[in-house]
Amino acid sequence: MDKIEFFDVIIVGAGFAGLSAGKYLSSKSVQCLVIEGRPRIGGRTLSEKVFDEKWTIDLGGQWIGPQQNRILSLIDQFNLHLIEQTWYHQDPTHLGQQLGLSPLNTDQIDKIEKVCRQWDEMSLELPNVENALEYEKSSQWSQISVAQFIHEHPLVMNDDRIEQELKLHILTLTACDAENVSLLYWLILIRSIPGGLKNLDDGLNGAQHYKISSGTQHLCQRISENQNVRLNDPLLSINYQSNDQLLLTLKSGAQIRCQRVLLAFSPSLLSTIEFLPSLSSENYSSMTMGQCIKTIFIYAKPFWRNILVNQTDQFGPCSNIFESNYPIALIGLVLGERASYWCKRDQNELIESIIEQYSILYNTDEKPLQTFVQYWPKESLSKGCYAAVYPASLSSTWRNRTKPLIDGRIWLASTEMALEWIGYIEGAIEAGERFAQQIHQSL
Repeated sequence: MDKIEFFDVIIVGAGFAGLSAGKYLSSKSVQCLVIEGRPRIGGRTLSEKVFDEKWTIDLGGQWIGPQQNRILSLIDQFNLHLIEQTWYHQDPTHLGQQLGLSPLNTDQIDKIEKVCRQWDEMSLELPNVENALEYEKSSQWSQISVAQFIHEHPLVMNDDRIEQELKLHILTLTACDAENVSLLYWLILIRSIPGGLKNLDDGLNGAQHYKISSGTQHLCQRISENQNVRLNDPLLSINYQSNDQLLLTLKSGAQIRCQRVLLAFSPSLLSTIEFLPSLSSENYSSMTMGQCIKTIFIYAKPFWRNILVNQTDQFGPCSNIFESNYPIALIGLVLGERASYWCKRDQNELIESIIEQYSILYNTDEKPLQTFVQYWPKESLSKGCYAAVYPASLSSTWRNRTKPLIDGRIWLASTEMALEWIGYIEGAIEAGERFAQQIHQSL
């Protein structure tokens, strides 16, 4: 029988949260092991070399905002190069127009801006992210979907175009349809953003301002250097019956003992792990995972620039479209219910539908040189992207963002558990570092 190894801390998940935690604990001389079920590190980031490794494309999370100090510090530490996201449409904050919907008039823009300012003001009513659930209106707000709030808003009523635009705002920022996002969750997310909603938007100085030229996964690889990381062996179970040590069993049959465990993955995946004894139902989250298929179509020339997007009633698969300069490409995000639909269809059908969408929008017959499609909902160790959200539900069932999962020995850290930049890589780093500090103090 193989000898059972022992570590002070085992971290489950080699994404940004897990590796940031491991980096901190290693700096404190804590004997730490990171285990990862995938054959790669990176979590919800995935980078791939194209054109004989001349360029790198990101098939997962990639964008970085100028206010995201933790990830910017790591990029500086590892001497990586940032490039700016460019915008080919006149106003990237007007999402519907780039998808072929009718342009917003001045009155509609004014009303949309007023609703967004109201969201900012409502989010500031919350004392902070950490204590948001204790606010007197939280129970009420948690049981309303953002879609209901929008539909019943006096500035929106009887104007389908305003309602479309605001719902697109929610969809593109959460990868969930507004019907599936709680108003309270949306306000907590805004509260977690320094500077509020304007710093989430597309465009200059928004949360999609920068990219890493060598790919976001490359930063994960650099953070993992000098860490003990084991790949391709998913965690099956955690036995925490003993008061002294925890026993982890992996798919390979290997068993490892430790004092503390940090589960560095989305709370929505907790049910994939067997706990001995079983967790109480209150430990399982009511969160649902965002649904995103990320597509990258590489072209010979940027035909979409310096033209007016055609208006159309035909809505294609992609709900948000970005351009890339290196390589020349369109990045199309298939989100929410549309992503769920297209996950069940043939990939060639999806590719043809996106080609048709671009053909209509940009009045072109150009065909892509290469196509890349990443189905995040089909990844068993992610089950979606960008992050898990709370649907309209009782806030009393929502998870505390600062407490351990089980009696100070098992902890949960991911971008969903962040106090700043929820849903972003920056949030994953914040949560990983914060919980690592608490674990270190508890040893």
